[in-house]
Amino acid sequence: MPAWPVGLPFFQSSRGARRDVEPDVIRTQMSKGPAKVRRRSSSAPMPRRGRMSQITLAQLDVFETFFREDLGEGVLSFTATDPLDGLERTFRFVGGYSVEPRGVRREVTATLEILP
Repeated sequence: MPAWPVGLPFFQSSRGARRDVEPDVIRTQMSKGPAKVRRRSSSAPMPRRGRMSQITLAQLDVFETFFREDLGEGVLSFTATDPLDGLERTFRFVGGYSVEPRGVRREVTATLEILP
């Protein structure tokens, strides 16, 4: 499994050090009484929106090469250190990513998911 490139900053949460967890449950409204709630699965991925701010053009090239060649356009998962808790986790991209100029540097935003 590919590992996040050394020297490339990892995606930080777009709202600081924060992980939003949405339970993977199904709610079914009953004709009477409270809704019935059950788990959809026991191993749902956790979504994480994030950004890499102020990266250089050289770092952008490393990132885009990693995404395209090592991850097969984002199909494969990879390992990286989670900046929220310092644990090594398995991540995968959900779709693509966006790049915006910020002066002479660039900002990359994407949605990732943490795999169980």
